[in-house]
Amino acid sequence: MVKFRRIGSIAALAVAGAIAGCGGGDGYRSAPSIIVNTDNGPMQGLDDGTMKSYIGVPYAAPPVGDLRWQPPQSPQRWTKTFDATRYGNSCPQNADLGAFASAGGEEDCLYLNVYAPDDRSSISGPLPVFVWIHGGNLTVGQGADYNPHDLVVNGKAIVVTFNYRLGVLGFFSQPNIDNEGHTFGNYGQMDQTFALDWVQRNIAALGGDPKNVTIAGESSGGTSVLAQITSPLAAGKFQHAIVMSGGAEIIRHPFFGASRPVEYARKLGTDFTTAAGCGDLSAACLRKLSAKQVLALQNPFIVNQTIIDGTFMPMHPGDALRTGKFNDVTIIDGTTRDEGTFFAALPENATGKAMTADGYRAGLVSWFGETSATVAGEYPLSNYGSPSEAYAAVATDYLFSCPAMNINKWTSKKTRVHAYEFADRTAPSYIPPTSFPLGAAHTFELAYIFPGFHGGNGSTAELNASQKSLSEEMVRFWTTTSSSASWTDWPAYTSEQANVLQFSLPGPQVINGAGFEKYHHCAFWNALGVY
Repeated sequence: MVKFRRIGSIAALAVAGAIAGCGGGDGYRSAPSIIVNTDNGPMQGLDDGTMKSYIGVPYAAPPVGDLRWQPPQSPQRWTKTFDATRYGNSCPQNADLGAFASAGGEEDCLYLNVYAPDDRSSISGPLPVFVWIHGGNLTVGQGADYNPHDLVVNGKAIVVTFNYRLGVLGFFSQPNIDNEGHTFGNYGQMDQTFALDWVQRNIAALGGDPKNVTIAGESSGGTSVLAQITSPLAAGKFQHAIVMSGGAEIIRHPFFGASRPVEYARKLGTDFTTAAGCGDLSAACLRKLSAKQVLALQNPFIVNQTIIDGTFMPMHPGDALRTGKFNDVTIIDGTTRDEGTFFAALPENATGKAMTADGYRAGLVSWFGETSATVAGEYPLSNYGSPSEAYAAVATDYLFSCPAMNINKWTSKKTRVHAYEFADRTAPSYIPPTSFPLGAAHTFELAYIFPGFHGGNGSTAELNASQKSLSEEMVRFWTTTSSSASWTDWPAYTSEQANVLQFSLPGPQVINGAGFEKYHHCAFWNALGVY
């Protein structure tokens, strides 16, 4: 029998604005327990009067020992009722994204959490299912950081969050391991697919509809959604997809977010093996390393994006989306208006110093090499209030806004696509203050879907009344994807009408894609051939 390590107590999720996975738990101590059957055996959750929860449920065997750098395996059945009232471990991670996430975790981390509404009086039949893939550069994060209250109670959806392997433990290619005869490389994204298998097998027992599953994710969660859309191994496991700030998946320029050829990943894996002292490139030697040793060594060798391995990812995701070789699902795809300010804030918060003009130019060189002067000419410092704001504009347009518009153009030829931009520049911030305005930064829309979102160790900031109204609109759309063909207030993106719904105050408005592309310099980036 596999033993599952358990941690933490469940947060009082029914309290609007509470933070999932953030200690506490008194609200559940007197809550009645509930039992459902899964294919691994019965499990006992809790009911707080508004929402049922089953948390810390193992969906795969612990990926430890010989199962490290192996595709996920089924957990053993349990013979007694499983106690699904405590979150499982997060996966091993360093604190690489500032306030977004905290360091820690254990390799025994492949757990999921399921939440269902108590009040189903307005719905007949099974409920829609919303599966959330957390972000964090494929190196940090956990499912327990996301409070599902509004999606569950107001959106009347069953919500599933989960953990997947991260960093070198989750994305790794190395000759001797690759030759073991199993699918290799994208172990973390194979975990994601495995969690979707669990949903297909078990969600009906929890009141959900396995034929009405939406997967959604933000940042590297969004790139992971694109990976699931383009992976043949995920075909048929979901019907709708929401890509939030995930366009970096299609970038070809060898920088942050670009999908990696297996040769590139294998070179990094070989170098990691040498750095770990496994001079004979022995897989056994690598599997003897502790998780702490892996984390201490991994930073120069991280593959922070999907590996084009030939099986999970047969071709570059951009090619798959461009040529229609992707799974038959409807798509919502969008960004925030000021994505890049988040990334400009990271070094300032780490050093306490604002970016200089020389720092801006050096940053462009590190990104674009000999093309950096061309980029600097398109984004001259004289057009911006500070070097940080110029840097942020480049990051916004290159990494997020323009890739998203290309994805919309390509995928709308085959399926129904709805495009959006989150543009509330008064959105509350959970990261420390900066010398420049953050605006509608990367991740700032998350608090509008997951109440009180504050990353792993950031500051909680409440929405005001107008922002709560905007949040209600977003939750409505995010939980009714199966009805998107009948939406009258969010028209689809098509080649004839490039509609983009802008989530802004005082309320959402439809804007034209041509204006969006001009604002974000998309003609410039497309001409550079980076996508």
